[in-house]
Amino acid sequence: PGPLGVVCDASPPQTSDMASSGGRYVYETPWTAYAMALANRQDRFRLAIGSFREGEPNHIQVVELNQDTKKLRVEAEIEHPFQATKLMWKPTAGTLNSGGNSDKVLDGHLFASSSTHLDLWRYSEGQIKSVGRLPTARSTKSDGSPPLTSFDWSPINESKIAGSSLDTTCSIWDIEKHKIESQLIAHDKAVYDVCFGQRDSIAHLFSSVGADGSVRVFDQRNLEHSTIIYETNPPRPLLRLSWNPNDKNLIACIAMDQPVVLIIDIRRPSVSWKELNTGSSCPNSIMWSPCSKNHLLCGTQGNSALIWDVRDGPPSAQFNPKAAAEAAADPKAMCVHAYDTGSEVLQVQWPSSQPGHVALGTARQAEILKL
Repeated sequence: PGPLGVVCDASPPQTSDMASSGGRYVYETPWTAYAMALANRQDRFRLAIGSFREGEPNHIQVVELNQDTKKLRVEAEIEHPFQATKLMWKPTAGTLNSGGNSDKVLDGHLFASSSTHLDLWRYSEGQIKSVGRLPTARSTKSDGSPPLTSFDWSPINESKIAGSSLDTTCSIWDIEKHKIESQLIAHDKAVYDVCFGQRDSIAHLFSSVGADGSVRVFDQRNLEHSTIIYETNPPRPLLRLSWNPNDKNLIACIAMDQPVVLIIDIRRPSVSWKELNTGSSCPNSIMWSPCSKNHLLCGTQGNSALIWDVRDGPPSAQFNPKAAAEAAADPKAMCVHAYDTGSEVLQVQWPSSQPGHVALGTARQAEILKL
């Protein structure tokens, strides 16, 4: 059995230390935080956390669980020129080709941050060192680079990172060659999020959402065309998406100022398959279970972390308005797990290396929770 009693088809075994070390770990940040990423490691809990401060220097911290004290503590910190819109660790511990430069080893200690640029960092021996800033296609001047809203690291081809930007473009970088591989105008307005296909059979695909209210799928083998699989009606910006790693047909996304998570089945484009209601508050962050195709984690503005079994979720209001209205009346009743953090949940993480735990990020703390 996996988390929540779900049978995980392909989840790695947990280490005995993690399985017996307790159920909840909390780290309180010294500043207002936004970005958060949990490293995909079986031997320890390691977080990267980014500050969100205006008019002041920003920072990124690496925080780890101390095995002796069983507390999360800061291991390293660097100054970051702007607020990081996203942080992400390299998906696995494997090593990529770094051209023989031992100072820039591209292994599981590598993480990336997005702001006006995409930066690579490596944490080792209590220090965070820069591995380099990836080039932009349109400008090399710091004041001429449009902000990156988000990015994704391919779990299949780890030399590739895709980024989304306010200037309507998506870019794909090859981090081994340290160059931009392609850039395309992806949407009619700002692009807010991007996600690679999570399985070998669709590793050449990526999807994006943006201010024009559309979900688009691109094929890296032919970037001249895209497929619009969903559009909001009336038009409403789509802010985040997550592609199911265990079911290539399901994509979850979040619309601006809407208290629902939309589930899109790409075999039935143009309509949402399910609408998971979050009650009176809107969702901020979503992530599919790494080991079950049916479970989705969501963090909300209403201080809650929710996990749904999408099989039990109501159909879209387009198909069954009555069932959708009943679910909206008591959204937590539809969840298999609900947790109150006491603060707005900005980020959620569900690692494949330890699927019995999730990480939750708020403006003042990061929390690792055993399910």
